[in-house]
Amino acid sequence: MTISTPGVGVDAHRHTGHLIRRAQQIHTYLWSAEVSKEVTSTQFAVLSAVALNPETDQNALSREVSLDTSTVGAVVNRLIDRGLLRRDRDPGDRRRNLLSLTDAGHALFGELSVRAARMTEGMVGCLPPEDREELVRILSRVVDAGEAKRESAEHTR
Repeated sequence: MTISTPGVGVDAHRHTGHLIRRAQQIHTYLWSAEVSKEVTSTQFAVLSAVALNPETDQNALSREVSLDTSTVGAVVNRLIDRGLLRRDRDPGDRRRNLLSLTDAGHALFGELSVRAARMTEGMVGCLPPEDREELVRILSRVVDAGEAKRESAEHTR
């Protein structure tokens, strides 16, 4: 791995941030080409979180998918407008709304899950299984460390 030294040029193709950005660009392209042009990967993450946690509320959903509440609100509204999500009042707490997949949401989520798994296989299929696991492990550590730094910075403001 190349570490930048002040005053010395860095090969962008070996720079971690550049490679993460490029991987995201490739993921975005493959998502649109192989999974869906109508449902973004962010919308899929919301559908997935609601599928795994039926009757979740928007605040819990926001934490689950690591998006701010206003972004999640906009995504949820689009998915409701498309008939993929349903919002119901919590009978135990009328101030709280619960989110669930509709029948159409369940059906589409099932289809997209298969395509997303196939796309992921195509994206990391060049790696042996143990390297794929290592990639996920390392990326998870990077994300966790970044989240901890962000939370620490927010608490010191």
